[in-house]
Amino acid sequence: MICFFFYALLVWALPPQQVAEHPVALAADFDAAQCTDCHAEKQQGKHVHSAMALGCTACHTVESKGETTRIGLMAPAGEICLTCHELAKVEKDGVLHRPYEQKRCIVCHDPHSSEFTAQTRAPMNALCMACHGERAKVGESVELFAGQKLSGEEFNQIPKIGLDPTLKFGHPMGNHKVADAPNPLQPGEKISCLTCHENHAATRAKLIRMTEYKGKKMDVCDACHLANDEANMAEAQKRADALEAQRQKEEQMRSKQPSTMPQKPPRPKDKKP
Repeated sequence: MICFFFYALLVWALPPQQVAEHPVALAADFDAAQCTDCHAEKQQGKHVHSAMALGCTACHTVESKGETTRIGLMAPAGEICLTCHELAKVEKDGVLHRPYEQKRCIVCHDPHSSEFTAQTRAPMNALCMACHGERAKVGESVELFAGQKLSGEEFNQIPKIGLDPTLKFGHPMGNHKVADAPNPLQPGEKISCLTCHENHAATRAKLIRMTEYKGKKMDVCDACHLANDEANMAEAQKRADALEAQRQKEEQMRSKQPSTMPQKPPRPKDKKP
């Protein structure tokens, strides 16, 4: 009984952003399995968080007091994530993505379900550009996806990149593509921000990926350009081989055909005197 009292006190004392009043009062013995009767969308989508199978109360608290029911979190959002997802360990000079370092997982990920891989709140490049893209006007707060916000000051501190109006090329320079182009390291896939950058942690500045290409470990820039150069060389060789095969075929055909060149009449034999 004493433990329950302190637990309830903790829940009711949580910061406002972690506790919200439920629209209607729920019975004290309410079965949390019924949450999805009203909140069915939380378990719908192409990518549903595996934690949904554990039930809502794996992460949420439901406390009723009189005619009021309050819904909270078992712990701050980032701490809840870490009960199942281990925080990446990096070396002394390693780099952490700022939201990841601050355990603000839900800035990028929907904790329930999403239409996008890894339950991101938007397609990958659009998600990244929400913070790393320039904006004509920045107020006291900046709206991201699904109601997520950053303060204007925090937003302005985030490194920005400039892309062309189609958002398909321009980073890290000139005509370098960032979308709608084949990924040389992943045949069948297209490039995105995550082709070159880690999303959570990395050993190199700017979260540049390290990868292995043909048994050698190198940064993704070298690996990608080597793969691209080799693919271009292979394609050029393929075209050259096709032209050579065509040339030989045509030469064989000509050798089997009678000559069409005009023939000189035979030289008359010299008459004997």
